[in-house]
Amino acid sequence: MHPSTAPVTRTPVRVSAGARPYVLTAPSTPTAPKAARDFVRAVLRRTALSPLLDTAVLLTSEAVTRAHLHTPRTADILLRMLTAGHGLRISVHDAAPARIPRPAPGEQPDDYGLLLTGRLADDWGATPPEDLPRPTSLWFELHLKQ
Repeated sequence: MHPSTAPVTRTPVRVSAGARPYVLTAPSTPTAPKAARDFVRAVLRRTALSPLLDTAVLLTSEAVTRAHLHTPRTADILLRMLTAGHGLRISVHDAAPARIPRPAPGEQPDDYGLLLTGRLADDWGATPPEDLPRPTSLWFELHLKQ
């Protein structure tokens, strides 16, 4: 199967004791990436996960920008962040009908946002909509290095 048509599955979230969920909904406007960056920064700033802050903010900005570019302005972008003692998982959901293919190992993504995500995230992927109105979801995980 060609990588762009291969089914993409989302890794199940393993929620550990003490994990905390955070949610932000923003309209699909040019200010959505800044709102998402500020949100992630505010949550992580004074936590044990602060070493992940810069990378989390950068990858969130890329994911929300991508969602904004592929989502009608009448739609909302949903950001979900799950934090735990060992790291975090951020997912960005939008109403885009297009899939976000995950490149095969050794293959370069077609856009720089996905290239950054692939290089900086400990794990990442996408969940395409199987039938509308389910949203597309781009997610990534960052782990504290031991």
